[in-house]
Amino acid sequence: MLESNLVILRNRFPEVLKRILSCPNQEPIHFKYHGNQLHTFRGDKSFPTYGNKNRENLLSKWFSNLPLKKEALYALTGFGDGSQIRHFIKHTEGGTYLLVTEKDPCLLKETFSRIDCSDILANDRFLLGTGECDDDFFKDLQAAAMLGLADVNGVIFSPLHSVDESYYDKSRNEMVRQYLVIRPLMEVNLRTGINLQQNTFENMAHMAKSPDVGELADQFQDIPFILVGAGPSLDDSIDFLRSIQDKAIIVTSNSPYRKLINSGIKPHLVVTADPLSPTLAGFQNVSLEGVPLACPFSAYPEIVRRFSGRILSWVTFSPIVESLKEYMGEKPGTPIMEQGTVSGCVLDLSKLFGCKKVILIGQDMCVRADGKYYTDDSAYADTGRHFTNKMDGHKLPGNTLPEVVVEGRLFVYLKTFEKFISENPKVSYKNLAKTGVKIKGADYMEFSSALEWIGSDSSSVPFADRITSLLSVKKEDPCLLEVFSGLRKFLLKLLEESLSMAVKIERLPEKYSGTNYSENKTIKDLLKQSTKVNTLIDQNPQYWHILLDGKTKAELAIYKRIVRDINYANKNWTLIQKNKEYFWALTEGCHWLLQLMEEKLGSEAVS
Repeated sequence: MLESNLVILRNRFPEVLKRILSCPNQEPIHFKYHGNQLHTFRGDKSFPTYGNKNRENLLSKWFSNLPLKKEALYALTGFGDGSQIRHFIKHTEGGTYLLVTEKDPCLLKETFSRIDCSDILANDRFLLGTGECDDDFFKDLQAAAMLGLADVNGVIFSPLHSVDESYYDKSRNEMVRQYLVIRPLMEVNLRTGINLQQNTFENMAHMAKSPDVGELADQFQDIPFILVGAGPSLDDSIDFLRSIQDKAIIVTSNSPYRKLINSGIKPHLVVTADPLSPTLAGFQNVSLEGVPLACPFSAYPEIVRRFSGRILSWVTFSPIVESLKEYMGEKPGTPIMEQGTVSGCVLDLSKLFGCKKVILIGQDMCVRADGKYYTDDSAYADTGRHFTNKMDGHKLPGNTLPEVVVEGRLFVYLKTFEKFISENPKVSYKNLAKTGVKIKGADYMEFSSALEWIGSDSSSVPFADRITSLLSVKKEDPCLLEVFSGLRKFLLKLLEESLSMAVKIERLPEKYSGTNYSENKTIKDLLKQSTKVNTLIDQNPQYWHILLDGKTKAELAIYKRIVRDINYANKNWTLIQKNKEYFWALTEGCHWLLQLMEEKLGSEAVS
């Protein structure tokens, strides 16, 4: 029994599986099984969960009191024996999701050893988190946040809530707080899909010949790496940075770049990744001379133009760039993960370069008493943004302060940093942010100790020379017409087929919406015709992914979720109406991408 449940966990919830497998073979406190019947304890007394005789009545009463809405995520406290979960899923429609939090992974192990929960675990509308409200809990919430939902609509309690009220009350508050932080970040990623494609096409001419950052892989293992962030503690780190300019690789993001240059410090590399215009602020009214840029093809185009000829590129799973690389006979390109922030890209670059010593400077990830979380003269300072609602912040231990306030967005960055560090145990990380939050795996270090730690053996850093050598290699300009001619043909054909289907469905008489027409031949024939579109997509996966990553991503994600869960009496009518939305989305997406190609690449690329 256990193995069949764990197989599904391995695929859907690997983090939860790790916690379950680490549990000792002992029955959890507060719970005990008699056969497959779960019993809970109140003092010295035990009783069967949900009752033996009135189980369904109790669950029905519990469920009927829930204020449910469609297209929502609900959080349920306690897994129990799974009865309440099955009841919830059975009596809710597609688009309603359930995130279950269970404090005790040992209880889950015991449950999965006795009860077949494969139907629950395999259900796409079920999500599972376990453990205390800590890093593991945060990881589970990140997984839940990937759903295309606006927010948490409610936290509901099972009859087991009273077993450990303090935990479930805490998990409820933490769940809502963290989710409401994570979800907007995910939505931004979705919304910026359009900008990513626009920028990629516009940057093609400037970046097609740029060397890939992968050319520098594992070439600097004996050289310390300095990651410079824009936190307030950067002000106190300037003298230290001046003293080690020739002893370590100094890499910064666009936000603190101006601060460094105006302080007489020239970084070896500056990194940008955000596709939107605010990223330009860090490069305004400051010298760019002699500093190379590392960025994805989707970076903000004005920045790319300013650094043209001094760019190292990376690929963040871009099918557009993959097509270009394939045409030029090159490898697909090196992916660099953002870790939620541009500083995360810098962190990933340190791993790529093979550096074994990494120092974090200006990575405070917390808010000062005046509400600032950035150094003066940085790009953040231009915004004047402050964080004032301390009630929404996490109070965590600081490097030198007993407690600091970590705002929700900074908390996301903190946890992604800690996760990255934990996954790279062979690298030594040190944190010099005196007033910053403690980062697990990156011990705080004073400047004097850091100088000693860096050592004097790194007096000659070959990083700049190696980049200059890479940039000096000349490549031929690619013919964009040839690169994207196949994409254009695909888009034109898909546009024709999708538009035809959308119009046909649009013209269906309203009478077909009646239940008497649920099996109507006209509708059935149209559904069969729709397979032509899917066949075209299946035959051209590389072009399909280019389209999917742009204009239609949000629409298609919603479509797939809803269609999958349709279970109405008049199924065919409902299905064909969703297909109509799907075809209109495809039509719009194809038209938009064809226009984009003409605008950014020139008419010769799409003629």
